[in-house]
Amino acid sequence: MTPSASLLNHDRQMQRHLERRDRTALLLYMASGVGVVVAGEAGAFYLDMAERYGSTPLLVRGIAYLLLTMMLWAALLRSNRRTVIGLMQEKRQSYESMLLAYDSALGLKDAYTGGHGRRVARYARLIAEAMNLPAAEVSAVGEAALLHDLGKIGIPDRILTKPSRLTIEEFAEVQKHPAAAADILHAIPPLRRHAMAVRHHHERFNGSGYPDGLRGTDIPIAARIIGVADAFDALTTNRSYRSGVKAAQALSEIAKVAGSHFDPEIVAVIRQNPVREALFAAQGEMR
Repeated sequence: MTPSASLLNHDRQMQRHLERRDRTALLLYMASGVGVVVAGEAGAFYLDMAERYGSTPLLVRGIAYLLLTMMLWAALLRSNRRTVIGLMQEKRQSYESMLLAYDSALGLKDAYTGGHGRRVARYARLIAEAMNLPAAEVSAVGEAALLHDLGKIGIPDRILTKPSRLTIEEFAEVQKHPAAAADILHAIPPLRRHAMAVRHHHERFNGSGYPDGLRGTDIPIAARIIGVADAFDALTTNRSYRSGVKAAQALSEIAKVAGSHFDPEIVAVIRQNPVREALFAAQGEMR
């Protein structure tokens, strides 16, 4: 059975389960309602309850019916919540596994690129949190950062793993990877929302970046954050043609091109505590 057929079969089974459960709940509701009403009417008719005891028994019957109805619907809603929460957790786990699978695929092609994605995702989340972005946006920034180099799958190994600096022609080939990654993500509905952040993570604040030469705040905020996180990891990581620098030196190097390469507000954020210390700690943990 293919993965898509398996998912479709799972969804159909879940639908049948929910339909059976809802039918059972409705039948119980109808049976209990009929029982309460019939018993109440029979008691009122045969025992002359209204004449003997006034309206109190009728009021009690109504309250009992109302409470029973509320209890049944509360149980149904609780069951629905548990089912929905379970489905959300399952979908989330599948989604996260898919993201990590892409990162692992990059790691098979180039060990540096694979680990680089996870590190940049960690740094990007720290920066997004420090900028007080909403939790959903922080999560989206981290996910896009994990996928930002996906387009390097299409770069020849001789270029991607070259132990020396690239030629102009080779670098032009590398520059295609953000657009290639965006095209891949755009074709995958669950990941489509990350396409623009990934496409523009190599744009520069002064408009001299690629692939589209966007400048300033025309560059998506997620892409601007990923660009800084990407540079921080690139500077602090050993490569075949150079050694990585200390985290403090990396921040100094990034600060030198704030306003030209990077958003100066984001650079200001990462140079202040507690973000600075958090980046240093994360950089140490992930080595």
